[in-house]
Amino acid sequence: MASPVLSFRVEDDLVRQLDHLAEATDRDRQYHLKRALARYVETEAWHVNAIAEGIADADAGNLTDLKAIKAKWVGRAKKDRLDQQS
Repeated sequence: MASPVLSFRVEDDLVRQLDHLAEATDRDRQYHLKRALARYVETEAWHVNAIAEGIADADAGNLTDLKAIKAKWVGRAKKDRLDQQS
């Protein structure tokens, strides 16, 4: 079964960079585009799933108090300033 074909427009400069990369690695455009798209989709899917998990946690009442979070980061900032002064 043949793979679906995707078609989209990109800037000339990006095509030149892709061609340079393809030539330098002795691979074709398709190889690099497939790798880039797979990495992008994997990252974005992880992000979407993490958001869904966070929403599910919030819906279940698993929340952290905002004052506790602020106190943690204020404490870290103070520690960092003290460390930099040492």
